[in-house]
Amino acid sequence: MRRKTAISSVLALLAGLALSAPAQAAGGVQLINREGVVLQYERVTTTALRPRPVLGSGDTRSDFDGDGVDDVAAMGDPFYSRLPLPENPTGVVTVRYSSAPQVDHFLGVLSSGGGCGCFGTALAAGNFNGDRYDDLVIGDQDEVDPGNGRHAGGVWVIPGSSGGLVVGSARHFSQSSPGVPGDPEAYDRFGGALATGDLNGDGRDDLAIGAYGEAIGTKTDAGAVTVLLGTTTGLTATGAAFLSQDQSAVPGTSEPNDYFGFTLAIGRVNGDRYADLVIGAPREDDGSSWKGSGMVTLMWGSAAGVATTGATSVTGAALLGAIDQTDTIAWYLGSALAVGDVNGDGLGEVIAGAPDAQTPELTGGLVPAFTGRSAGLSATAVRVITQDTSGVPGTPGGGDRFGAALAVGDVTGDGRADVLVGAPGETVGTAAEAGSVTLLKGSAGGLTGSGAQAFYQGRSGVPGAAERGDKFGASVALLHLDRRGGLDAVVGAPGEEVTGDLAGYPSGSVTRFLGVGGLVPQSAIWSGLGLRSDYVWPERYGLRIAGPQSGGPLY
Repeated sequence: MRRKTAISSVLALLAGLALSAPAQAAGGVQLINREGVVLQYERVTTTALRPRPVLGSGDTRSDFDGDGVDDVAAMGDPFYSRLPLPENPTGVVTVRYSSAPQVDHFLGVLSSGGGCGCFGTALAAGNFNGDRYDDLVIGDQDEVDPGNGRHAGGVWVIPGSSGGLVVGSARHFSQSSPGVPGDPEAYDRFGGALATGDLNGDGRDDLAIGAYGEAIGTKTDAGAVTVLLGTTTGLTATGAAFLSQDQSAVPGTSEPNDYFGFTLAIGRVNGDRYADLVIGAPREDDGSSWKGSGMVTLMWGSAAGVATTGATSVTGAALLGAIDQTDTIAWYLGSALAVGDVNGDGLGEVIAGAPDAQTPELTGGLVPAFTGRSAGLSATAVRVITQDTSGVPGTPGGGDRFGAALAVGDVTGDGRADVLVGAPGETVGTAAEAGSVTLLKGSAGGLTGSGAQAFYQGRSGVPGAAERGDKFGASVALLHLDRRGGLDAVVGAPGEEVTGDLAGYPSGSVTRFLGVGGLVPQSAIWSGLGLRSDYVWPERYGLRIAGPQSGGPLY
């Protein structure tokens, strides 16, 4: 995702072509400054939406306006616009509300020294103060620290309300913020992964922040995780925890390029009142073993937050004996993560993605489901699913990247969590990287291929056509969109070009599926082109969709 300074000149040129005027503060765009860091914001009123009464029911996950139905926050790249923005943007996060009659656009600011389009490459939603409104978290792993000029990373937290997100109450955290452990260093990638959940059991969500580029001593890119706790007034850095593999409480040892904290998930694994923290280090043992690579670590929640005892981990190499398919090796285990109770026994399974796994071709991808138990993770208590598993549609092929995106929740309404798996590299017909998604269903026996559903564009009522480079399934989320049945699915296709796009600059799209005993595709898509305003023209919309966790591959 790293981009050089050329992006700023390209954006300036395109803006100049759209409207010959000097770049200046635009009346329709607000600038929010926190800790010397600037957030750009535009609210667009739309008559297409009408407020609905607050119902407050359902298993919501990103309900920013508190009506009992989830809102959809998705990230894309800013392309160009008819009117110039106050600052050159680096990523745009767009929020579509279920009730509030507006669309919100949030944009970062590109450093004068260049950088990557990383604003929003991690997105999550959580309720940090215990009210009935979810809050939006936006990570910018390339954000420049104003104190030392380093591209160290930062996180924005924007609270919800009955009128939607309240940008005036936005908060900002970085490793320069008072109380946040560590120091901002170049390419720490603080905010590169996010996860929300109630680790200390007080009824308010807490926030885990990955900094997978953090150097531990002289070990570059070893990685670390920071945990902020929720309070009645929202997140606080007071008592923040800092986790690395050089601590006795954390399994393993910090090594260069482990990428500890590249992915995160929070959920109840052992059935007590505390949610637990799962951390991915997909480059663990990279190049040191033919048996596999990557690692997933489980740390228990407690009344104080993350517990300092009882942590367990499993490596990709340790899974070799649990995989019953020949020539299948779990490379880069932990590139995606989620937690959910797929067998309905009250204990949550840890679901991990290894999209670069050999199955038997390279980057075919696989998904292990580690059985929820009070003893933690084990390489012997796991079920590994690939596209060669009985009942799973399709066949494993090189480059499919099955498991690059994961979302977990009860779609069928049977009380067991199901797993939505993205395979953005899937070839459909002759269209390379057209992409697909597969719904794996939970059962009393655990995650199964039986009854699995697979979707790609143009199949079974899914709108659009499978085209080269669409990357359908690059991002997925399971949300509550219609107040009935099970959870519903939202799937991003950031490479999708729609009518009206400039060739080579895809608007991207998001497709919705309703959960009615399974997934049922809806006929209309949301595209980046359809979200354009005077100031914001999203490109590659759907690169990331906010849910309980965020991090991992971006396509």
